[in-house]
Amino acid sequence: MRVDKQHKQVLLLYSSTVIGLVLGILVSVLNTRSLSPSDYGDVKYVSNIMLFLSGLLTFGFFVSGCRLMAVSDSPQKTAKYKGVMILILIVSILLMFLFMQFSSLIHKSFLKSEISNLFVLGAFVSASPLLLNYINTTAQGDNKIFSISMARLLPSLVYLIIGYYIYRYFGATSERVIMLQNGISLIMLGIIIALSKPMFSNLKESYGDLKRENKKYGLHVYLGSLAGVSLNYLAGITLGLFNTDNTLVGFYTLALTISMPLAILPTIIGTTYYKRFALDKKIDKKIFYGTFVMTLISLFAFIVLIEPLVSILYSREYFVVAKYASVLAIGMAFHGFGDMINRFLAAKGQGKMLRNSAFVSGGVLVIGNVVLVYLWGIYGAIGTKIITSVTYFGYMYICYIKYINKQRLNDLVN
Repeated sequence: MRVDKQHKQVLLLYSSTVIGLVLGILVSVLNTRSLSPSDYGDVKYVSNIMLFLSGLLTFGFFVSGCRLMAVSDSPQKTAKYKGVMILILIVSILLMFLFMQFSSLIHKSFLKSEISNLFVLGAFVSASPLLLNYINTTAQGDNKIFSISMARLLPSLVYLIIGYYIYRYFGATSERVIMLQNGISLIMLGIIIALSKPMFSNLKESYGDLKRENKKYGLHVYLGSLAGVSLNYLAGITLGLFNTDNTLVGFYTLALTISMPLAILPTIIGTTYYKRFALDKKIDKKIFYGTFVMTLISLFAFIVLIEPLVSILYSREYFVVAKYASVLAIGMAFHGFGDMINRFLAAKGQGKMLRNSAFVSGGVLVIGNVVLVYLWGIYGAIGTKIITSVTYFGYMYICYIKYINKQRLNDLVN
C-alpha cells in the first residue's frame, strides 16, 4: 500500500515528537536527580520567565511569515521571507537579553535576591526559546517537517549525553544546569536555522509583504498569544512568588512535562496538515474522529501507567507529581484538540478568531493563576489549567463551526 507524503510527515513528526517527549522526560530525570527540589524549582522558575518573555518578543512576525510561506509557490520568495525573519529574530534576541538583566535587578531589589544571579547568567543563553519559535513557525509554513523534528530531538539528546558526564564528575548547580541546557539548545537550533538556507536579498520588499500580512493577520494572533500562550507560564511564576521557595514550581512544571504527550497527537496532525488546511473547506471527518479515538486511548493508558512510571524514574521526593500529572492529562487532551482546530483556522487566515479565543483563555489563566494559586497553591494551578483547556477547546470548536457555516452560506450565495 502506498503511503502519501502527508501521512509520512505525520508519522515522522509524531515519532520524533514522542521520542522528543521521552528525551524531555529523561532530561527532567537527569535534572531532578542532580538537583534538590528547591534548586530544580529555581531552574524552572527562571525558565518559565524566559519562556514568558519569548512569547512577548516576536510581535506576530513569525506567524505572519509562516502563513506567507504556506501560500507561496516560489522557493526563492520563501527563502527571502526566512531572511527578513532572521533579522527580526536578532532584534528579539537583543531585547530578551535586556529583559533578563532587568529581571535580575527586580529580583535582587524586591523579590528573591538569592536567585538574581540566575537571570544574569541565563540572559546569555536566553535566545534558545526564540530560536525554537522561529523554527517551529517557518518550518511549518514551508512544510519542512524534518527541521521541526530535529529541533525537538537534537538539543535534548546532546544535553543528556554531555550533562550526564559533567554532573557526574563535577556536580550540578542551578547555574550550571541553566547555562548548559540552554547553551546546547542555542547551538543546535542555530545550526538548524543556518541549514535552512535563508536569503537576504530584497529585504525591503520581503519586509513590506511581512508587515502587511502582520497588520492583517499576525498581529491579531500575536495579541491573542500574549493572553493564550505566554500566560500559560504564569502559574510557574506565581507559584514561586506566593511561596517561600520554588519547590512547588518544580513539581508543577514537571507534572506538565509528563502530561504533555496527551496534547501532542492532535497538535501534530494540525501542524502536518497546515498546508492542506489552507485549501480544504473543513477538517476531514476521518482526521477528526481518528484523532479523537487515538487521544482517548492514550489518555486511558496514561492514567493507568503514570504512577508506576514516576516511581521508577524519579526519586521519592517527586512521587506526588504522578497524582498531579494524571489530573493535568485531562486538560492536556482538550488543549491538543483545540490546537488542531487552531491550525485549521490559522491556515484560513482567521487571525481575529484566534486572537479572541486567546483573550478568553488568557482571562481564565490570569484570574486562576493569581486568585486560585494564591488561595490553594498548586491545586489552584492544576484546576486553572484544566478549566482553561476546556474553555479553549470549546471556544475553538464554536469558531470552527461558525467559519464553515459562513463558507457554506457564501457558496450558496455565489
